[in-house]
Amino acid sequence: MNSKQNPAYKLLLPYKETVQQIVETLNTAKNVLIGTHEHPDGDALGSSLAMLHALESKGITATVYIPDPAADFFQFIPGFERLTTVRPNVDDFDTVILLDYTQLYRTHLEQEVIGKPRVISIDHHYDNTKQAAINLIVPEAAATAHIIFPLLFALDIAVTANIANCLLTGIFTDTGSFMHDSVTPEILQISSYLMQKGARLSHIAHETYQKKELSGLQIWGRALSRILISEKTGVAVSIITKDDLDECMATLDDLSGVVSMLNALPDTSYAMLLVEHEYGKIKGSLRSEPQKGVDVSKIAKRLGGGGHKLASGFEISGHIIQKNGIWYVEPVVQ
Repeated sequence: MNSKQNPAYKLLLPYKETVQQIVETLNTAKNVLIGTHEHPDGDALGSSLAMLHALESKGITATVYIPDPAADFFQFIPGFERLTTVRPNVDDFDTVILLDYTQLYRTHLEQEVIGKPRVISIDHHYDNTKQAAINLIVPEAAATAHIIFPLLFALDIAVTANIANCLLTGIFTDTGSFMHDSVTPEILQISSYLMQKGARLSHIAHETYQKKELSGLQIWGRALSRILISEKTGVAVSIITKDDLDECMATLDDLSGVVSMLNALPDTSYAMLLVEHEYGKIKGSLRSEPQKGVDVSKIAKRLGGGGHKLASGFEISGHIIQKNGIWYVEPVVQ
């Protein structure tokens, strides 16, 4: 398949000058640092490891840095063992590629990359701050992995089974297992092509959505038992405390999918899950649907976060506490 036969070819047509800049930069690269956002999800990991395999196929040395450890259930992704949480010295690399991160501070590399000429950003979040030297920001893409797929053809890189599994993981997880509104005939064509190249859709689905440890089921039970629906706003909310996580021996990653379950409730405007994943740090996840008419990214932005109109997130300081049967977010006392 040449680039014009690629089912995602049209995706990058409006960005052809930026794509050419990326091609020229990577064709002269020798040692590349790949970075992504904190608490990396399937798209962040799949895109990063797909890029790792792609660059190495061209004889380029590559390292993938993630600010936080990846969830154990992502171990099936080819190259998972290559991920490192050891903070790199950016000066050791001639090129940096940052993926799927929205706000630069979320990569934990902000100070090191600002102003450097060979820093490439590839992302599908419309509110990406575009602080890299080269910014390929494609909001119409369903996932960052969706952007990388046609970019590989521009780079004349063959899609191997390892790359296919990485990219399909990114696409599958960021489209909510093909249930989000971002799923188009093109996405299904790409996924079909990746399966022809060796991606195992059933395995990806099992590892990311179907397999649950006891700790995961227990923490889901607590989240689902605390669902509250506001009569005024129609928002469906649930809350998990740090003590809940500790008592269930669960992690933030075990709650993946809970907010989508809340969003399935009928006659609600959107869903929100609040999790105090570290003492004093609360992560909020927001979900909605097209017919509900709520842009949750606006809510996330007001709280210092961001994302998509139908799926966004934020992090605030505070403690989740309960008094007289009512849940509160209590400010952190400095």
